[in-house]
Amino acid sequence: MSVISNLALAIFQTEFDGDTGNIPESYIEAWLNENVGQLNTRINSNFSGTGTDLMSLEAQIIYKEMYMCSYYRKQVRNALRGILHSSNGSDILNLKDTNSAVTFVNKNEVAKVYKTLIDECEKRIDKWSHQYNMYQAEPLQLGGIETTFLSTITLYNKVR
Repeated sequence: MSVISNLALAIFQTEFDGDTGNIPESYIEAWLNENVGQLNTRINSNFSGTGTDLMSLEAQIIYKEMYMCSYYRKQVRNALRGILHSSNGSDILNLKDTNSAVTFVNKNEVAKVYKTLIDECEKRIDKWSHQYNMYQAEPLQLGGIETTFLSTITLYNKVR
């Protein structure tokens, strides 16, 4: 199995408890295959999504979080779509016969909760991407004090 297939399976099992009624694993894998460019842009990498890639665990965690943000965005759209087009009665939460009270799902509040999840998710991605880029970075050149220090060591070794 490729790295993306393994990651899709892990997301499916850990985030959705293997419930195919919520979202099939194949949808997750398709999203991961199609959006690998977003990961590459975010963490300055060049993963291709093929089975030959060796994606680090840190990159996989960032990619998983990116998928979850995308999932939450879809849920916000679905909730807002439900606000605009709700007339079938599927949004009834509770019925009381004694006082004839009916409680409906507040889809606006549901959308706000998902929006909060998206914001938290984006903050984690930004933080983790920054850390990934910072710790994976290599210096492009040496200059300043490092150069004089290295030349001093070289001269010292030549004199000895």
